Amino acid sequence: MSPHPPVRRGASAPAVAFAFYAAVAAAFPTPARGGEGAATGAAAQLAAPATGGPQPPAPEVELPEVVVQLPRTRPAEDPTAASSLVSADAFAGEAKGAAEMVATAPGVAVHEQGGPGQIATVSVRGSTSDGVLVLLDGLPLNTAAGGGVDLSSIPRAWISRIEVVRGPEGARYGAGALGGVVNVVTRTPEPGSWSASATGGSFGTWSAAADGAARAGPWTATAAAGADGTDGRFPYLRAAFLPGTAPTPLVRENDAAWRAGVLSRAGRDVGAARLDLLLQLSAGHRQLPGLPPPPGAENAPPPADWMSDARALAVARLAGPSPWGSGVLSGRLHLRLDRLDTFVAAAGSVPTRQRGDAAGAAIEVRQPHALGFLRAGAEGGAERLDSTALDGTRARATAAGWLAEDVLVAGRVRLAPAVRVEAAAPFAGWSASLGATADLGAGLEARATAARTFRPPSLSELWLDQGPVVGNPALRPEQAAGGDAGLAARGAAGFAAATAYALLYDDLVYYQPASFGRFQPQNVGRVLVRGVEVEAAAARWREAAGLSAQAAYTLLASEVLRGAPGELGKEVPRRARHRLYARASVAPGPLEVHVESQYVGRMWNDARNLSAIPAMLVWNGGASVRLSRSPFLRVHLEVRNLADDRTFVDPFGYPLPGRMVLVTLRAADRETESLP
Repeated sequence: MSPHPPVRRGASAPAVAFAFYAAVAAAFPTPARGGEGAATGAAAQLAAPATGGPQPPAPEVELPEVVVQLPRTRPAEDPTAASSLVSADAFAGEAKGAAEMVATAPGVAVHEQGGPGQIATVSVRGSTSDGVLVLLDGLPLNTAAGGGVDLSSIPRAWISRIEVVRGPEGARYGAGALGGVVNVVTRTPEPGSWSASATGGSFGTWSAAADGAARAGPWTATAAAGADGTDGRFPYLRAAFLPGTAPTPLVRENDAAWRAGVLSRAGRDVGAARLDLLLQLSAGHRQLPGLPPPPGAENAPPPADWMSDARALAVARLAGPSPWGSGVLSGRLHLRLDRLDTFVAAAGSVPTRQRGDAAGAAIEVRQPHALGFLRAGAEGGAERLDSTALDGTRARATAAGWLAEDVLVAGRVRLAPAVRVEAAAPFAGWSASLGATADLGAGLEARATAARTFRPPSLSELWLDQGPVVGNPALRPEQAAGGDAGLAARGAAGFAAATAYALLYDDLVYYQPASFGRFQPQNVGRVLVRGVEVEAAAARWREAAGLSAQAAYTLLASEVLRGAPGELGKEVPRRARHRLYARASVAPGPLEVHVESQYVGRMWNDARNLSAIPAMLVWNGGASVRLSRSPFLRVHLEVRNLADDRTFVDPFGYPLPGRMVLVTLRAADRETESLP
């Protein structure tokens, strides 16, 4: 199935838009943050493929014969938000994980701390990694330990698409979405289908994955499993410490990593309702190589630091007809267990062991009315953190309630107000948003959003006492408020959008020096962020050898309004002012060739803007050829860092690998991928 729903040229713009939303909702049922597992939005209410309840008929739309594939669409949870959808099928056969896919969207900065298999966190619109709510099938992965979500911990074999939503989105998705939301939607194979892949390449990098689906009586069951690893040992050039001297060639040591995961689903009809069960298990281990050795210490033994983690997530959803008419009533139970063990020799001779648990229940009703539909829901739960670096166990209760409208006015203007109140004891706060889109005709659309949200401190920020870091129970929640406005154009040639935005982050948590050489988190940060986001994607031109292209550009200007002396008026560290991603491919018949580049402008490594990280331009390329249609068989070649530049470093100063070659063999019962 193609990841991009077809829209046929010639229908009226409102009709095309409605048909487009309905097609998206029917093709991709998205688990909602607030409860039920079907997609949200007015069209989703009409399509509602998994509810089992009676649905009102969709309006008839006359569509001529010319089919245009739109490369990007909106997430169903907030159709008026500034957002991008990244389809995993567009990169089928490439060894791209969640971090690399997210980095193709505008407004996003991915911080990969070293080479393959190392920690990768995300920042949206200049936020901290803690200020991005990362979801897996609509459920939050942000833990009580804080520090942001490691995107490399999500096995790439699970991914169907990634929804990147930019701006304060707490009203729709929950507290913590200061800069935005990254929702990873997992695959759901059709019964009887199967696929498998195997990859091998440079630096001892490998991966294997398989998935399939079957029916067993009234149940439909699917399963996906995958594993990957690398020895991480690659040559690099350490920057010269003295002017006029050459960089020093070194080899990255203690850099191996592996990860494995299993995803299983089961679903069945229960009368007029639908029951869905989901279980996700993942575990991994990585060595921590640290920063390059200083001059004179090149022959010193490498560090023996390491990190191991594991996660289990279980979900049960039940959705059926609402007792109040033609709406949908749904409920959800979930349980998440997180494990993290870390050994850092400089901090002591004993590993630090952290255990985090979270459980909750939610209920939501989606009720249609004359102009659209209303969502109302509530959820409650608890989270717990236990660590050998913590004096006892810390736990807190959580609760939330929300209202969200989706209204179509005069057939051309769509309004989406939402409000949410949320508590994570002892903190409570509210989030609100108002989004609007207007059909301007001729494939043009205008949109605007104003919103505010908050993030309560994590349990580790409040209480964790580990090495040089001590918790601060006096912390206040972080705040974000702002808005954006933009234009989008859709047509036979493809899609283009431009958005201008401004955000004010307040009471940001920074670690400040405390007594006896220790550091403590404090609410000292206030940052103003302004910028522009542009993205465009051309539909595949079959008459030009299947040529297609896409690009995403981000301008991000940040200014510290409150902070330590010497930091006022400076740019936020590790936030590049300019980012550009571009990709082009041709697919004449069974052959596909692509080239892509990513430019990251200069950024500062310190809060006083004294130490700069140079700009970086990386070129990647690849090719694939279809060997067989039935069964489907394709072989891929991927080359990263074509220029073999070994001087690249990430924003934290960790070296990145030079040229990397990967070969992948993919097999399936049918041709499932869709080239961009």
